[in-house]
Amino acid sequence: MSRPPSPSPTRFPDRTSFEAFVAQGYNQVPVVRRLPLGALRPVDLLRALPAEGRFLLESTRVSAEGRYSFLGAKPFLRFTAKEGQCFIDGALQQGAPLEVLRSLLRRWRGVRHPGMPLFCGGAVGFFGYEAAHSFESLPRHPRDDLHLPEISLSFIDTFLTVDHHEGQLLAVATGSDWEDCEHRLDALEAHVRAATPTAPPAPPAMDGPSAAYRSNFTQEAYLDAVERVREYIRAGDTYQVNLSQRLEVAFPGEPLALYETLSAINPVHFASYLEGDGFHVVSASPERLVRVENGRATTRPIAGTRRRGTPEEEARFVHELRTNEKERAEHAMLVDLERNDLGRVCTYGSVEVTRLMDIVEYAHVLHIESEVVGQLAPGVEPLDVVGALFPGGTITGVPKLRTMQVITELEPHARGLYTGSLGYLSFTGDLDLNIVIRTLVVKDGRAYAQVGGGIVHDSQPRQEYKETLNKARSQLLALASVERQG
Repeated sequence: MSRPPSPSPTRFPDRTSFEAFVAQGYNQVPVVRRLPLGALRPVDLLRALPAEGRFLLESTRVSAEGRYSFLGAKPFLRFTAKEGQCFIDGALQQGAPLEVLRSLLRRWRGVRHPGMPLFCGGAVGFFGYEAAHSFESLPRHPRDDLHLPEISLSFIDTFLTVDHHEGQLLAVATGSDWEDCEHRLDALEAHVRAATPTAPPAPPAMDGPSAAYRSNFTQEAYLDAVERVREYIRAGDTYQVNLSQRLEVAFPGEPLALYETLSAINPVHFASYLEGDGFHVVSASPERLVRVENGRATTRPIAGTRRRGTPEEEARFVHELRTNEKERAEHAMLVDLERNDLGRVCTYGSVEVTRLMDIVEYAHVLHIESEVVGQLAPGVEPLDVVGALFPGGTITGVPKLRTMQVITELEPHARGLYTGSLGYLSFTGDLDLNIVIRTLVVKDGRAYAQVGGGIVHDSQPRQEYKETLNKARSQLLALASVERQG
């Protein structure tokens, strides 16, 4: 990939080029400074920033896919929505949340310099699972005890980008006023100079103690719910339902320390840390909902899992994943769902499966993963793409809407952030959103981890219950480790 053009090795563009972009109608033009990174990690940089709406979108599993991490603080605007109402900087707005958000996104027109990463400033945050009510007519869950926003987006025009491949740090300010961008970059550079490098925490042993928890399901109630799902499947209502339970742990510790430990245990492409209004999000998600780059949309469904093991065990697990008819049929069904969802916003005939049932290795599990791509139709906007795919089929089921009704009936509480999507919508119209799994929400001295599994006709209830607890292992280990460290 070519380096961005600049009159010097440390900053770009020059003022003349910046003002030329503004004259063309762009009002979010990035001004970029290259700064020394040294031994600083993204978390070190985050700690040096003001604790005002800080965020970190980090690729802790560095690869061709995970080249960049983004972090910042002090958003210039905050948008939240809940139960049909929406707020800008806490002020109630008139209109439906999606229409207000759509008009907000249309205010800004960004430019991406050659060689720059996809995020060039924009909205960072999440669409919680219940944000689906903004896109579709669905029954609401009567019990929402965490009271999280359904949509929470912070608009960012000043941030840091870590290029893990080049070992570079980029300070970025976007806008249409050169002097204002330079002023914000001066302040950001001062924070970087104050950052202190630290060593990452060692991951705790996987056979170490886990945090004590309580679930919103008793074991018997979960087993009964699995049987209810199987009844719905036999009746033809659905083919697969992702049924989840929520684990709750006392946690008086620091959320950022929890994020560091969880990332050490489970390095992934879509790790994230968000500071909300009275809550924190600590995530180690491996799964992408959708990415849009220059009008090309990509989604990567993950379905089918085995644990890591010895080389001999893993060879057997890979063979099982490749030959198990049940798992392959479930995965194929979900790929077909994603193709149909993407087809709602893409040019006819452009949607194709570019990878089918690859076995992908992660720190503690093996997954079956596919890739579906398509060219967006003219006039399609970022929220249209989100609405077409949200929430992801791999964490709801098939058919999606009827299955979501079953989930609302059987699960004890509203899901909140779990199985929603987190990431960014860039000022350029590009976007990248994950699926919120392997995630902890910290609120009022408690940490919440939700875990689920896909229930099909021949699922074994006790095995499914055990599998959900296995998926919580990394979160519970991280909680126990941070608690021991004090």
